[in-house]
Amino acid sequence: MARSARTVGLPLGSYLAAGAVVLLLMLVANRYGFHRDELYFIESGHHLAWAQPDNPMLVPYLAAGWHWLVGGRLWAFRILPALFAAGHVLVTGLIAHELGGRPRHQVAASIVAALTGLVLAAGHLFSTLTFDMTVSAAALWLLIMAVRTGRWAPWLLAGLATGIAMEIRMMAIFIVACCLLAIMIIGPRRSLAGPKWLVSAAIALALAAPNLVWQATHGWPMRQIAVNIAAGGSTSSTGRIALIPSQLLAIGPIISVVLVVGIVWLLRKPRRPEFGWLAIGYLIFVVIMIITGGKAYYPAPFFPALLAAGAIPLLDTVSRKLWRRIVALVLLISSAIITPMLTLPVWPVGSQGFQIGVAVNPDSAETVDWDGYIATISAVARTIPADQRRSTVIITSNYGEAGALARARRMQTPDGRDLPPVYSGHNGFGLWGPPPADTRTVIIVGEQDPGDLQRWFASCRTVAKLQSPPGVDNSEAGAPVRICVRPRQPWPQLWPQLRHLS
Repeated sequence: MARSARTVGLPLGSYLAAGAVVLLLMLVANRYGFHRDELYFIESGHHLAWAQPDNPMLVPYLAAGWHWLVGGRLWAFRILPALFAAGHVLVTGLIAHELGGRPRHQVAASIVAALTGLVLAAGHLFSTLTFDMTVSAAALWLLIMAVRTGRWAPWLLAGLATGIAMEIRMMAIFIVACCLLAIMIIGPRRSLAGPKWLVSAAIALALAAPNLVWQATHGWPMRQIAVNIAAGGSTSSTGRIALIPSQLLAIGPIISVVLVVGIVWLLRKPRRPEFGWLAIGYLIFVVIMIITGGKAYYPAPFFPALLAAGAIPLLDTVSRKLWRRIVALVLLISSAIITPMLTLPVWPVGSQGFQIGVAVNPDSAETVDWDGYIATISAVARTIPADQRRSTVIITSNYGEAGALARARRMQTPDGRDLPPVYSGHNGFGLWGPPPADTRTVIIVGEQDPGDLQRWFASCRTVAKLQSPPGVDNSEAGAPVRICVRPRQPWPQLWPQLRHLS
C-alpha cells in the first residue's frame, strides 16, 4: 500500500549554502581559461547528430548554444555549471528530508554537500560530470520517494530524470540498476511488485534511445573508450587500488567522514528495511568499478544520499555537547578554507600553490594558456606561402587542441583569422573528416608517431613546439608542431588511419 508523501521543501539555510557555492564559483569563473572538454563540447554542438563516440549530445548542444548566447565570454559560460553545482547542494537537502530529517538536518546536509571538493571542482567546468551528478542525484531522490511511497508520480518522474541523465552520461543507467539490484537483495521488494518501476524504466530507455541506438549501430565505441579510461588513458583515470581513497579525497578528508557515517547509518537495523538499499547499491557500484576500472567521481550521484544520511545522526550527536559543536565548527571552517584552495583556480599559474592544486585536481592544468598555443599555431600558419594556403589544413592529435583552434576560427580572434580549417581523428572529430581531396599541406599539431607520419606524407618537418608557462605540465606542454606535405594516399583512404578513440 502506498504511503503518504512528505511535503517537499527546503529551509532557508539550504538555499544559502547553494547560493554560497554559486557566489564562490562565479568569483573564480574567469580565471585560467576554457578546459579542453569545454572546447570540444562547443565544437561538437555545431555538428548535428544523434550521438558521438564518447558522449550523448545533450551537453554538447547545451554548450554550443550557451556559448553563442553569452558571446563566448568565459565567466558567463560558467554560469550554468555553477547553478547545477548549487542544484546538487539542494538535492542533498531534499534527500535528507526524504530520509526523515528535519529542517536543521537538511541545512546540515546542504552545507556538507557545498563543502565537497567534487562539487566545487566540477561546478567550475562545463562538463558532463557537472550536469550528470545533479540530474542523476535528482533521479535517485525521486527513486527514494518512489520506493518509500509507492506512488505513480515519483516513479514516472524518476524515469524521466534518469532518461535525461542518460542523455548526459550513460553512467545513470548503472547507478539505477545497482539500486534496483540492491532493492531485490535487501528490500523493500514490495516496491517492485507492480508495473510502476517497469513503466519508469521504459520512460528512461525511450529518452536514452537516440544515444543507445547510435552506439549500437556504430559498434559501441563507448566500450573502447571505457577500456581506455580503465587502462589510465584519461587525465582523471584512477587506478583500481586507488578508487576508494580517491573518492574520499574527491569528497574531502573531513566531509568523507560524513559519507562513511551515512553508509553505516543506512545499514543499521532501524533504517535498513526502508533505506538500506541506498548503501548496498553504492557498494555494489564501487565493487563493479574496482573490477572494471573507471574514475573516482563515477559514483558522484550517490554522494548526496550518503551525505544526507550521515548528516542526520552526526548533527544529533554533535548538538548534545558544546565541545562537539566547537570541534565540528572548526572542522567545517577548515574545510571551507582548504577545499577551494585545492580545487579551484585561486593560485597564480605555475606557482607552488598551483602545482599542489593540480596534484589534487589535474583538470586545472588543462585550462591554462590555450591562447598561447593558438598564437604559436597561427604563427606557423602564416609561414605557409599564400599560393598553398587554400590547400592547407590543420590536423591535431586530440580534441582539446582541435576544439581550441576551431573556437578561435569561429570567434574570429586575431590569431584565429589566420588559421586554416581544423581537423582531428580523435573521438567525435574523427566523424567530421576527412579534409578536402585537394589538401596538400597539413599542419600537424601534437604528438604523432614519426613512423606513421613517414607513411602518410612525403615529408614532414618540425617548425615549433607548444610552450606552456613555467611550472605547468599539461597534455600540450612541449607538443611539436609540424608541417607535412603531399599525402601518400587519397584522404578517404588515409583518414581511417588517423582516427582514434580514447
